Amino acid sequence: MAQQSSTSSSSASSSGLEINAATDATWSAVADSLPETVTINGVEYKSADLNGNARKLLSIYLADQKIVGEQKELVALAELGLKSLLAEIESNLPGA
Repeated sequence: MAQQSSTSSSSASSSGLEINAATDATWSAVADSLPETVTINGVEYKSADLNGNARKLLSIYLADQKIVGEQKELVALAELGLKSLLAEIESNLPGA
């Protein structure tokens, strides 16, 4: 297991999750553009009331959630394409 350098300035959470020090400032800026209210595990919070680290982690979570959604959409489109190709292949087989 890699050890964290004592000179590293990454943000660490109680779970050991860390924000890369090189992108920490970027995520801080993104955190400033969070919606006014956010819902976490069914509880609504004002973004302004969250501490800086929670805001950064929430920004990362929302960005990752968007990426996952886009990937699911791409997979669904690819599956539709595969089904269409298979149907076309089957219609071109001998005896079809």
